[in-house]
Amino acid sequence: MTIKVFILSIFIFICNTAFSQNSDSLVKKADLRYKNTEEKLAFSKKDLSNPDNIISLLLSSYEKDNIYSDTKAQQQINDCVKSLKQEIETKSEVKKVKYVYDYVHKLFLKVYKLQNSFSDIFSKGEYNCVSASALYAIIFTKLDIPFTIIEAPHHVYLVAFPQTFKILIETTSPEKGYYQFNDNFINLYVKSLYNSKLITKSEYETNTANQLFDKYYFDSKGLSLSEIVSLQYSNYAVYNLEEKKYSEAIDEIKKAYYLNQYERNKYILKSSLIYHLENNKYDKKEQVDELSILCRFNNEKDKEISNENIRNEFLRLTENQLINNSNYDFYNESYNTIIKEIKDTSLSKEIAFGYHYELARLGYLNNKDSAYELPHLRAAYLINAKNANLQSIILNYTEREVKLNNDPRDIIILLNANSKTFDFMNDNNGFNGVKANCILELSYQSFAINDLNKGEGYLKEFEALMNQKKETKANESFIEKAYSVAAGVYYKKGNVAKSKQTLKTGLLYAPDSFGLKLRLGQL
Repeated sequence: MTIKVFILSIFIFICNTAFSQNSDSLVKKADLRYKNTEEKLAFSKKDLSNPDNIISLLLSSYEKDNIYSDTKAQQQINDCVKSLKQEIETKSEVKKVKYVYDYVHKLFLKVYKLQNSFSDIFSKGEYNCVSASALYAIIFTKLDIPFTIIEAPHHVYLVAFPQTFKILIETTSPEKGYYQFNDNFINLYVKSLYNSKLITKSEYETNTANQLFDKYYFDSKGLSLSEIVSLQYSNYAVYNLEEKKYSEAIDEIKKAYYLNQYERNKYILKSSLIYHLENNKYDKKEQVDELSILCRFNNEKDKEISNENIRNEFLRLTENQLINNSNYDFYNESYNTIIKEIKDTSLSKEIAFGYHYELARLGYLNNKDSAYELPHLRAAYLINAKNANLQSIILNYTEREVKLNNDPRDIIILLNANSKTFDFMNDNNGFNGVKANCILELSYQSFAINDLNKGEGYLKEFEALMNQKKETKANESFIEKAYSVAAGVYYKKGNVAKSKQTLKTGLLYAPDSFGLKLRLGQL
């Protein structure tokens, strides 16, 4: 997707999407990244019904270093309100609004500028419909003048005394910025609805013109002060997208969504995340955090963020962080960030398997010790015991551990322990062959020191294993050594028949053994 198409898709969506509020938590406070300490402090204030706290939020400039003191701005606004209270005290409601409008415009609003932030009003006298509407809303609040903030496609305006006089405040026009909807306008508007068949005859005849006007002209519920702050941050996101500053755009739209969970904010957030992640290598923590938010979209069963999408992104993350850069600490941190956000059980298992499998595989290649290797092998095996590649690593790891040990007793302990955890090994011919060789060696050692009970016990254990696992093959030299020494012990004790039988039994498992045949012939 090119950036022009991406931006265009956002604007099309903005202009055609009704506002709705969700109860999800796609963005948490911990996800927010602040431009400066002043902005962080503003977000820490909890009472967003307090206009002074709203001022602090609004003063978070689009430009990182352009900081205007909230104390200074509050003082300027309070001085303005103090002067206005004296002037409008005896005026009618309509005249109050007109006077306030003119006074505020002359005092603060000098130059209209499309790309603008609230702080620009105080530092440059520059404003747009969002920042100016926010200023009027704060002043109306302090003057106890009722109002509604209305957002239309491409525009924001206010209606003062919305329940009675319905005075429209057009903040971008210094000359004709206020307009009262008179009865004639209301009646003509409602009649046009009826003539256009946008309302039924029954509705037209059973409701007053004012009722229908309120319902259809003011079909938005209106914005709160905190929601207009959200709108400012949404604008910041679009400004950054136009300049191809994707990371900054995501920072801004996260704040917008945190303040107001509009579908529009949600759409911009998701689109920005998708576009940005498609064009990065997960070499920064913030990019991993962005993927974690997409995991929350996946939790909502968003069709654009499927399990396959998340799985593929984690594979890319693994490739870039672990395979290409061997950044184990960062990879571990990234995995923990992602896995805690995934609620889908099957997806969570897939991600966890990939994580543990890759670390186990690289651990084996890098000759990591068992304290590192075994936990990853066990975790991956619990998720997918039938994975052939994983089983191969487990067998190779076990073989390596066996080669590091010369004591057959310790080897058998190791083999038994591993076969309990990795039960597929019990049916592996190679595994059982190693076990058989160790049992034969222990039998040989026991007979060599005349411990017949143990020697015979090991031979019975060997024979039971071979009869149970018929495809298992023990090393011929181990078979020859164990059965030859056993036959020799029996011969020395005068039990020639048992000596012969022992050699014959040995030949069942090693029929080509020259040593066993020679001894049997000598007997």
